[in-house]
Amino acid sequence: MTEGIVPLRRRGEEASHIARIDIAAVELLASGEATSLQEARAEVILRNLRAQRDQMSSLLADLRGRGLTGDAQIDEVNASLNAAINQGIVQIDLFIAQARVLMTAAQQHKFEWSRTAGFAP
Repeated sequence: MTEGIVPLRRRGEEASHIARIDIAAVELLASGEATSLQEARAEVILRNLRAQRDQMSSLLADLRGRGLTGDAQIDEVNASLNAAINQGIVQIDLFIAQARVLMTAAQQHKFEWSRTAGFAP
């Protein structure tokens, strides 16, 4: 564990999204699933993104399975929902790809720093 400081939250902030990420990240860190708080936070965020993507994919499959209703307004709304969900999935995929690139860069930087400081083999 390379980062020993875990920020404490003020009263009322416990329910904030950042606090939930920190709590889950500390759990990953404590269980040995991450080597730093930053890595643990990134993993928690990636897991959340993947879960949201899965939910949106399920919604999309359900919507597509319904087919046309014969009511022009409902079919138009369903088509709009279909497009919006597709756009959301694409956006989440972009976030996941960007997060992976940032995590890889951070790991390479950490390795390079360790190597130049004489800590890596």
